[in-house]
Amino acid sequence: MAGQPHFPTNYDGQGCWWDEVGVLPLAAGRGFNVALVGESQWQREIATLVGGRCAEGHNCHFPAQLVLDNSQQDPNAVGVMIGGRAVGWIPGELAGNVRAALAELNPKGRPVTCKGKIIGGWDRGHDDRGYFGVRLSLALPLKIHAVGAKPKR
Repeated sequence: MAGQPHFPTNYDGQGCWWDEVGVLPLAAGRGFNVALVGESQWQREIATLVGGRCAEGHNCHFPAQLVLDNSQQDPNAVGVMIGGRAVGWIPGELAGNVRAALAELNPKGRPVTCKGKIIGGWDRGHDDRGYFGVRLSLALPLKIHAVGAKPKR
């Protein structure tokens, strides 16, 4: 439903949907406090995730996966994927700290997930089109989501 939050089918109603075995869920921050960079090159992939553009735009919640991006010129780069599609990167000013925290919190190299949200993507015609953006909810400094913890509002 465009304009309203849309949740994945395995969303538990409390801000968590990491029911997969072996996944390391990160604790959420207050709201969606981390805006990704580089989404402009992934607009087609992001549009596919939300079913395309619409007049109202989107506000869709998804599980996001953080990926150590060793192919970039930035040795601290941390990529973000939703639904198996690249959607952007953690901003450079946070990436080094995020990458160091992931090394400490995740020595076994499990998939790392967090709450993500795709916003924007409206199309009202007459040159009124908005880009898609992606935001994450991350407790900073990073923490592992405690099982049974109440979500932050």
